[in-house]
Amino acid sequence: MIGLANIFFWLSLTALAIIIEMYLPKIDAMVPILILLLQERNYKTMLWLLPIFILLQEGLGTRFFGGSIVWYVLICTLFKIGERFFDTATFMFVFFLSAATGFAYYLLNLLWAPLQNFEVQIQQLIDSSLLQAIFIPVGWLIVKRFRPHEEENQPSNRD
Repeated sequence: MIGLANIFFWLSLTALAIIIEMYLPKIDAMVPILILLLQERNYKTMLWLLPIFILLQEGLGTRFFGGSIVWYVLICTLFKIGERFFDTATFMFVFFLSAATGFAYYLLNLLWAPLQNFEVQIQQLIDSSLLQAIFIPVGWLIVKRFRPHEEENQPSNRD
């Protein structure tokens, strides 16, 4: 039963991220979910949820064609690099990761825009990058706060 509740939690969170992206179209609201999965080392859930994220981002049009894969690989890479130097469970780690992700968002869009024949509007790109960087820690705090913990449901072994 815990597995079904876990699947329901992640799918509900994904649906909430889609709703958030409807109101804030220049951000990827699924990044805090990915960060929490990486922090928990929940690779089984990430294995089935990440393709859903990629398909949704490609379908929603928030990323350029094929850019969702590069975007999520980049986030995972930044996370893995950062975990070598910092404790991943802290807010400061997520703050620095969000700053790096915001900068990566800027560079990725700047580099890939000519491939799509898009005109780059620097100020709009800077605003979108800052919005993404600000959203990640806030979204992470909310996701982490409402994440049910399995150990709370387990009986304690105190004697």
